[in-house]
Amino acid sequence: MKECTERLIKVGFSRDPKVIFDEVEKVSYKMVQEGWHLKDTCIEENLASIHLFYERDLKEK
Repeated sequence: MKECTERLIKVGFSRDPKVIFDEVEKVSYKMVQEGWHLKDTCIEENLASIHLFYERDLKEK
């Protein structure tokens, strides 16, 4: 069985691109440390946010 989650990173035209990419890397690093795998990404048409979709296997008890 799979567990799924999503993280949002605000983009916008006023944010520095380096800050945005640093935030994506920080979120991804943390998620990988917790056993998640990046499944998909999506950028909103209005460039408001980047959606990061993660997935991991649920451990059976």
